Amino acid sequence: MINKGVKNRTIWYFLPDYDQPSWGGGMLYHHVDMLNQNGFNAVLLHENSPFKLDWLHMDVPIRYLNQGEMSLSNGDVIVVPEGFVEDKRMREASARKIVFVQNCFLMLLNLKKACAYGELGYEHAFTYLPHLHTIIKRHFSIKTTDIPPFVAPYFYLDPAKATPFRRKKQIILFPKPGSYDYDLILKLLRKKINGMGNRHEPWEIIELRGKTHRQVAAAFQGGSIFVCLNTHEAFNSSVPEAMAAGALVLCYEAYGPGDFLENTKNAFVFANNHAYPLIDKLFEIMDNYDLLQDQLATMRRNAYQTACQFTRTKTEKALKDFFRNF
Repeated sequence: MINKGVKNRTIWYFLPDYDQPSWGGGMLYHHVDMLNQNGFNAVLLHENSPFKLDWLHMDVPIRYLNQGEMSLSNGDVIVVPEGFVEDKRMREASARKIVFVQNCFLMLLNLKKACAYGELGYEHAFTYLPHLHTIIKRHFSIKTTDIPPFVAPYFYLDPAKATPFRRKKQIILFPKPGSYDYDLILKLLRKKINGMGNRHEPWEIIELRGKTHRQVAAAFQGGSIFVCLNTHEAFNSSVPEAMAAGALVLCYEAYGPGDFLENTKNAFVFANNHAYPLIDKLFEIMDNYDLLQDQLATMRRNAYQTACQFTRTKTEKALKDFFRNF
């Protein structure tokens, strides 16, 4: 049961108006949805009406700062992403404050100096994965609760289809404007495919541009290989999303994903910015794709099992348990 005082408060999730696909922002929408489904009053707080995340297609209660719709009552809570803890509107809000740390590289964004979160008015922190819990304990001095991330259910193949089957020879890439690595790998990959001619079923490059989250899921479920070049990530959600969808992953370690990635077991993992070793492995797979099916199938099964650790049910339970006692 939720006591009366807890039930009557509102839990506000602040999210600046940024419509580029980011599961970090999507996760805040899902937190609001989960809380409302479990008897709490939760609201998403954006800056300017009528902004909302177009790529996610979720209906949650939204209020807007420019409309003066942040009306706080006694006992209300505001959850703020780590990169915006210094936002004046959040600092001055008369509510209990929680910082939501999804990425350790953004923790000092917009801060003039490193300091304990308590000095900024925050009394608790949410974290994603074990490495974040350790960082906060060492450097930011605040009570911390792990609220694990999850992979959206529509990425998961039916378990019966997570076993080997023939896939299109598609290499899926997320465009990285201004990335030396992305430009390098894309050009070398195009050269490689052109050089292979028509002796075999041709490989195809799929660049994910302007797609909704569900369209990305469909692409992952159809393609053979996903190459991810992110280097500053905590969860790096596209990697476990591809794993859930049955695509083989080649990626950088990106620091945080070391909590669940195992090189050659559930993915091919490379040190950050080691583009040439990654492209060499990719070419090796392309040249020997038919001969490697058994090994790759085993990796895909292992990857699927890894992705199955990140369920909405686990996230919802952690969130519900926390707010019942906070």
